[in-house]
Amino acid sequence: MKLRPHHIIDIVTAYGHGEEFKPHPYGHAVHTVAQSILSDVALEVELIIGADEICQPCKHLQSEGRCDDVLHQLDPPTSKQEYNDDLDRRLLAYLDITPGAVSTVREYLEIVDKSVPGIEKICTHPAEDQQSRLDGLEQGLIRLGVRRGDRQEEDDDH
Repeated sequence: MKLRPHHIIDIVTAYGHGEEFKPHPYGHAVHTVAQSILSDVALEVELIIGADEICQPCKHLQSEGRCDDVLHQLDPPTSKQEYNDDLDRRLLAYLDITPGAVSTVREYLEIVDKSVPGIEKICTHPAEDQQSRLDGLEQGLIRLGVRRGDRQEEDDDH
């Protein structure tokens, strides 16, 4: 399964916040991909920059594989394609992962976990609270068994 690195982080963060995954009006596949990766962290994924498994059924994905949606909440409004491509490039560079790398969801999340806290500074979306992003990501990693729930207390003790 080909996935954008930030899509996996978004799903784990939403899972950590206890959000439900439901079909979206855009028609993208977040709800089905979330179910796949949350039920099987041994699932193999290719980390890509560009349209992925989630994007394929979206009404904004054009025939040439580019998203035509615009992030109007940014000033100036920005192409979602450009924003997400830049986000994924920065995430992969921060995590020292080559675009196109293949791993299990668990292996990828173990690398992400080593960058928590810190990675939330890159992957917090506009108008999203950075601490909330961090909390959701940590809780999602704990719920998936990637992070121990008592790790933060241990880190605070040292």
